[in-house]
Amino acid sequence: LKVATKKKTPEFAAAAMDFDLANKHKKEVEQRRREAKRKLDEKKKEEEIRAAMEQEQREREEQRHRQAHEERLRAEAEAHLNEGARYLAKLRPYPSSRTDDKLELPPSALEELERQGVLEKGALLTFAVSLTTRTGEGGSTHAGVAEFTAEEGTVGVPPRVALCLTKGSGLDTLDGVGQVEIRYVKLPRCRKSKVKFQPRGEGFHAGGMKVVSLDLEHVLLETLRGHTALTQGDWLPIRHQGQTYELMVRELEPETELSLIDTDLTVEILPSEQTEAELRAEEERLQREEAKRQAALDKEEQRLQRCRLKAQQLQPEPDAGATVCSLLVRLPSGGRLQRRFQRTWLLQEVLTWIESEPEANAESDFRVVQKWPGHCRELGPAEANETLSALNFARQEALFLQTLASQTEEEAPEEEKAPQVESGGSKPSRPGRSGQWAEAEDRAHAMLDRRLEGEEVPDTSAEPDLPEVRGADLVPVFERLVALGMAPPKAAAASKRYAAQLKELGEMGFEDWVKAVELLERYNGRLLRVANALSEEAMLPQEEMPPPPPAPPSPPRAAVAVAAVAAPVAPAAPAAIDKERVTAKFKELVASGLDPNEAATQAIQRVRQEMAEAEPAPPAPPAPPAPPAPP
Repeated sequence: LKVATKKKTPEFAAAAMDFDLANKHKKEVEQRRREAKRKLDEKKKEEEIRAAMEQEQREREEQRHRQAHEERLRAEAEAHLNEGARYLAKLRPYPSSRTDDKLELPPSALEELERQGVLEKGALLTFAVSLTTRTGEGGSTHAGVAEFTAEEGTVGVPPRVALCLTKGSGLDTLDGVGQVEIRYVKLPRCRKSKVKFQPRGEGFHAGGMKVVSLDLEHVLLETLRGHTALTQGDWLPIRHQGQTYELMVRELEPETELSLIDTDLTVEILPSEQTEAELRAEEERLQREEAKRQAALDKEEQRLQRCRLKAQQLQPEPDAGATVCSLLVRLPSGGRLQRRFQRTWLLQEVLTWIESEPEANAESDFRVVQKWPGHCRELGPAEANETLSALNFARQEALFLQTLASQTEEEAPEEEKAPQVESGGSKPSRPGRSGQWAEAEDRAHAMLDRRLEGEEVPDTSAEPDLPEVRGADLVPVFERLVALGMAPPKAAAASKRYAAQLKELGEMGFEDWVKAVELLERYNGRLLRVANALSEEAMLPQEEMPPPPPAPPSPPRAAVAVAAVAAPVAPAAPAAIDKERVTAKFKELVASGLDPNEAATQAIQRVRQEMAEAEPAPPAPPAPPAPPAPP
């Protein structure tokens, strides 16, 4: 077999080359098209990204303008409410062990308020305190001010205010918050006000069962003593037998935030959160039962309506006769139905009759059973078109009603769960807790417990009455400050302003008056604050102190004699208090768990008392010299 082969002619080679070029050109065109489409898609995507960024930038600008506008409106409203005064600062919180709601603000706050004339108007100083977390949420409340002695950039926050800011997240969360916002507001003062407290969690129930018996009026009076403000939504901790119970301010009238100064406060205690949840669950259960009952009534009414419609479809009952069948239907409930039918009627007539009888309650699929000894037959929709005679119905026939499904599906009983609420009822003091906020809270609770038990808690913030120093009595103070190295102009101002405090500190044994002046300026002349600060410094390792300044030169003997004759004998100055004994007593009281401020005051008082008891009676003053005889 010979296979013919065709040689490639030049024309064929040219056609193949043209085909290859055409394919190559087609691929290049397709590639250029894909490249152009890719570039177009990238350009479109870049435009979308640019448009989204511009939209986001516009939204940020709008939000910034909106916030600035809201801040301006709020500032204007505050200025109108505060009679033109405005103070806003973001300060770092530190724990204070006060039992009230008063803050410790820095001196710059006092200067700012004085500059705006707030103190001259005699207005009550109240502040809005708000906390903003990273999530944008935070608590807020209102508080008063105890003193302006905090370090600049800080604010002392008592446990009660800290609880209102942190709610259930815990006081220690304030350590992770950089700043809190302090804003001066003038709260409304009302002659009569009303507050509704709701106990948190289980309320006044020990373990959810036993009701705690306490004098709530006395506890609230002692707890709110010294408080300045109250805000709707506040949490108020109260103490009873070492347990802390938290109350929430649910409603406050006539304002949602008001001052507690000079107001007749009416208190109403609502059911606790647990009780409220149980009542709400019971109400919901009753509502569900009522809904089920109403649904059952509606369903029954619909069933009776269907029965009436079925009864209207029945033919009139025939009289007894040879062609009439008398039927007796026994019901599952034990009842009976009886009616006459023509034997020429269809079985459907019997089924319709059974459905029309309310007593049969045969709205679902059912059968009638024809039964006698040796015979049992179910008759239903399949035999509905057969006549009774074809089904061998006699003149008297007994049938049994058999339902194939229950008329109403029994619903599974709902498992009632006990309502769960956030725990917040009684909380025992836990000595194992750590942290500055927990320690401050424990100290405040200890002072409040002592007050509730009727023990007089000394007011460590009360300043002693000091005699006024003026005139020539200022000169020794000025000279001592200059001798210690203070510039004369500053020494003159300090001696004029703090002479009484410096002399009292000198009697306590504190010799560094330059340091004392610095602390007096920081604490606005608070003697106890300065004494506490100096006592705490005395507990630290001391560097070498400079020697005390030399005593001023003694006046000439003649001048002394003239002064002795001209002036009466001044009483002897009290002996300087032993600083080492004060420091040792201070350490002993702090180690026993006493508050440092109170420990410093009691240490000074006890050492003075011990020194007074050990001091011998002063000798009788010498008789004055006889006057010289006249020449």
